[in-house]
Amino acid sequence: MISIRCRRNQGFTLMEILVSITILGLSMVAINGLIGMGARNAREAQVLTTAQFLAESKLAEVKTGLISPNSTGKMPFTAEETMEPFTYEIQSETIDGEGKLLAIRVLVEYTPVDGSLPQVFQLDTWMIDPELEISEDASLTIHEMIMQMEATQ
Repeated sequence: MISIRCRRNQGFTLMEILVSITILGLSMVAINGLIGMGARNAREAQVLTTAQFLAESKLAEVKTGLISPNSTGKMPFTAEETMEPFTYEIQSETIDGEGKLLAIRVLVEYTPVDGSLPQVFQLDTWMIDPELEISEDASLTIHEMIMQMEATQ
């Protein structure tokens, strides 16, 4: 009779197996949710990084005079800039009463193709109106421009 009891206690009961499978299933569901959340956060970080880069490049174009600082509506980026569904908008506002200082805002928006909410990145700066700088440079004679360049060296 002792040998029969030993055999009986050596294995798992059906209840123990069901409880362990339930615990394993619940932990797999939790891990799956964490993996999905991590993937979404990684994609959001990638989109925001790209949006920041695109906003900085458009702001640099405004500062160099390639793009007018005047307010625009939503404009798509070119295929050379990005293949993803990003748009940008430049907003400008005069800060001082003389119209020499501008507040420039570049808004970059990513609209996901899955129909979820768009993500918006905003970059703000102040700058002197580039049209004033161009008119000041045009009024200088060549001699004055050379004098300015020599003074800065």
